[in-house]
Amino acid sequence: MHEKPGTGLSRRQLEYELRWMLRQQPSDPGKLAEFLGDVMVTLIDCNNKALRREVTDTAIDPPAVS
Repeated sequence: MHEKPGTGLSRRQLEYELRWMLRQQPSDPGKLAEFLGDVMVTLIDCNNKALRREVTDTAIDPPAVS
């Protein structure tokens, strides 16, 4: 799959993070909702960190205009 350059984590990176987190699913069905909420918050946090890095890198080293 060809990915367009963008901001934040790519779809592939988000899917990798999700697969990694889903390896630790709770055995108790009652804790599934809390687990899924934690997964969503963690994915958003990872993406926000990537966005912050890109904004910081762009502010320090603005792209060249030709």
